[in-house]
Amino acid sequence: METKIISVVGEKGGIGKTTLNIILASNLFYGKNKNVVLLDADNPQYSIYNKRQRELESLDEEERQSMELYPIEPVTVTNLQDAIMKHYGIVDYIILDLPGSLNVEMVKGLLYVEHVFIPFDHDELEIDSTSHFYFTLKNNFLDKEERVLKSIHLFFNKYKLVKKNKFAMLRQQFLEANIPMMDSVVKDKTIYKERYRNTLYPIPDNKEMGEKDIKHFFQEITQLTQ
Repeated sequence: METKIISVVGEKGGIGKTTLNIILASNLFYGKNKNVVLLDADNPQYSIYNKRQRELESLDEEERQSMELYPIEPVTVTNLQDAIMKHYGIVDYIILDLPGSLNVEMVKGLLYVEHVFIPFDHDELEIDSTSHFYFTLKNNFLDKEERVLKSIHLFFNKYKLVKKNKFAMLRQQFLEANIPMMDSVVKDKTIYKERYRNTLYPIPDNKEMGEKDIKHFFQEITQLTQ
């Protein structure tokens, strides 16, 4: 089996990377029947791993026993390679959730990622830091001969339809700077954190079906990682 190692990642906290990694893993596994492992490298918080434990605790014993779950494993930089090798060639996707800052843990984690997806919105400071982060990854990971990283893709997170013209101008500026932008966007919707950020269930079949809804974003990710 061909395994893809992917990550929604950014060098700043609060950009929605962990939320999207969770929703992506759940929808690939429960909604698309893909074999998925989510590696939580955000040491020491391990927010995804701890969230899974809390969600399981909310179920009764019969429900826990009957559920088929994808693995969520806490990892450190010292055992990350072993965790990847344990699953590589066995699962469809290894999704790596990295720390929200460009520290040693993130840099070492990025050595194993094949496809990076970087969220950002229209804030001026975030635009500057995101473009700098992209070129840092490109120069240090993508353009190296012995590289693992195969692609980097930026996308608008917290997208607001009322500001679509501003987002369209930003998209054009990034494309003119040869920075790859995804066609899909992730809207600014509270329901993503309050309901769909769940490790036990996918987004319902009849929800998020529009061209600018999150399922379209996940479909583009699967296409880009083929």
